[in-house]
Amino acid sequence: MAEIKETDILSNLVSKQQLYKAARNTKISNEDTQRFIDSIFGNYYLDNDNINFLVKNGYNFFSIDDEELCFCLSGIVFKECCKANLSEDKKENYIPFLKAIISYENYSEYLDFSSKLFEKNYSAMSENEKCNIPYCDKKAVENKLYNVDFNVCKLVSSNKRNIFDNNYQMGHSFFNEVKDDQFRYYGFCDQHYIKIQNIEMTKKSSDEDILTINFTTVVYKLFLARVQMEALKEEYRNYFNSISQEAIKALFIYNLRKVSNHLSSLIDLYNFFLESLKGDSKDYEIVKFNLPRTNNFRIKDVFQPQITPENFKVVNSINNLFIPESFATISMYSDKNNSFITMVYDRKNQNMKEFFDQYLKVVKSKMKSEAAFISNCSLILADNIIFNKEWFDGLEDQEKFLYSALNKFRFEHPNMGQEYLKMKFFAGFNKGNNFF
Repeated sequence: MAEIKETDILSNLVSKQQLYKAARNTKISNEDTQRFIDSIFGNYYLDNDNINFLVKNGYNFFSIDDEELCFCLSGIVFKECCKANLSEDKKENYIPFLKAIISYENYSEYLDFSSKLFEKNYSAMSENEKCNIPYCDKKAVENKLYNVDFNVCKLVSSNKRNIFDNNYQMGHSFFNEVKDDQFRYYGFCDQHYIKIQNIEMTKKSSDEDILTINFTTVVYKLFLARVQMEALKEEYRNYFNSISQEAIKALFIYNLRKVSNHLSSLIDLYNFFLESLKGDSKDYEIVKFNLPRTNNFRIKDVFQPQITPENFKVVNSINNLFIPESFATISMYSDKNNSFITMVYDRKNQNMKEFFDQYLKVVKSKMKSEAAFISNCSLILADNIIFNKEWFDGLEDQEKFLYSALNKFRFEHPNMGQEYLKMKFFAGFNKGNNFF
């Protein structure tokens, strides 16, 4: 096969290795200090003492050094990139997200502002997007993640068109009817999009078909993460100096770093799938489940395993912005009788491999554990689960609130107690949710 040429997407983004190495303070000379830092980096959740220690030793969660590579992944140092383009104008009417969530009136204004910002950058990015299938140079068209007519098939999701609309409060249901403009992205040309839609997944499907279907979820997530980064870059450059409170500024930088790490990690996942699809890598592992058909939910997403159940190794940290995120993918396809689910991950990632090895051992030892494992991966560790509206409407309010909390608070800013309860719930998945 011909060699894949570097796309505009990837050539303009730096690797995570450069980003993280730039963030490390090379002045750390004390070996005991470095060992303690390494042990902190093995934590699932960083408490305030952990973060304060790391900040004192050069890991800047709330600021960006001039010589550090810019958060926007331009590959240029911060002082010559986004810092050099900061507007000095003070916009008195600007309301940052962290202030907006305090009152409904302010949040409505922020929502209008952020929605325009999102749509502007979504449209701008779509203009030059090329098909992500290897060797194809055709222009990408707007695709749908789910091959569903949402005007006919009534479904609910916590997903929102505006990626910045994420004000979630405990004791509420976050699941609303899916609209036709949701789960859209630019990823593939017309020809390849139709070809992908026509792939029917079964237990006999080829690795290539399984990888291709799961690749669509990666492309979807990566496109939206890039839109989010471009929008945040614009917001930072034009409005950051309008923020008067230093605490709000610090948290703004924290969120920039969080999105930057997420985007950088998705680029690695994207490259992993490209190498797998073109046959340059055989490091992928495919996990297959074939279960009786369910109409209750659907899932196509990347998901982030957290902790291995036997030896408690951390696969993903909740709030350490200097550790790359590790992803697996999950896709479900249903025919008349069965629901076929595939998960794909990189077996070179040792902690990820142990997560699957250890949980699948539990799955095989207990009846109905497959269904519960898939249900909880889809709800707790992923974001894009969609439920049948009639089924969801039939739930008690407390069940709706629980599913909402389990689905969303993993992705916002949970405290240690919330995270502990969620992971304890996941660890006992065989006694918990089963949407089949």
